[in-house]
Amino acid sequence: MINITKKITLLLFVCGAIFTSCSSDDDKKEEQVVIEEPVVEDKTTLKVFSNVNFSLDAAEGFDSGRYFSTETGKSYKKSQIDNATLPKIDIAFSGSSSSVNYFMSPNDKEDGIVNGKTTEYINYVKDQFTVSQFAKLEKGEDLDKLTIADDENSFPDSALPLVVLFKNAAGKKGVIYVKSVHRVGSDPRIVADIKIQK
Repeated sequence: MINITKKITLLLFVCGAIFTSCSSDDDKKEEQVVIEEPVVEDKTTLKVFSNVNFSLDAAEGFDSGRYFSTETGKSYKKSQIDNATLPKIDIAFSGSSSSVNYFMSPNDKEDGIVNGKTTEYINYVKDQFTVSQFAKLEKGEDLDKLTIADDENSFPDSALPLVVLFKNAAGKKGVIYVKSVHRVGSDPRIVADIKIQK
């Protein structure tokens, strides 16, 4: 009788130890589920456009247009802009000679579009921003402190590569990195990358 009691006691002790061990493991598993890696959210605050072509031909008789929308991410010729597209155009370009290139407001009195939006540019950037800063630019808030008021200036082909600062009608600030110019061939144009605050 005593042997049976000892066996039952021993059996209960072993079962209790196993149960406690399992409970302890379950607690650890629950703890592991609770302690997770933080979720990495996309904090991108810039729109980036690469290899945007702006026509150097005032008549836009070739492939490239003189207008661009940072909302749609597309280039347009003046003839392609309708009432639906017009409010979305926020960048316009004029390049009449190798020494006079400039970005202009889409509603420019001489070369713009009637009822277009207003965009201000600093075409001749001195020390506010550099090509090197453009390459490193990853956050829209890094442009917040820039003061952008239209300088009514221009830049020559010989100054490339360079940056142009702008602020569109919605108050979004951006940088145009003018990389290259192509005046000879079937599609005279400048090629640029653009970064603008979302």
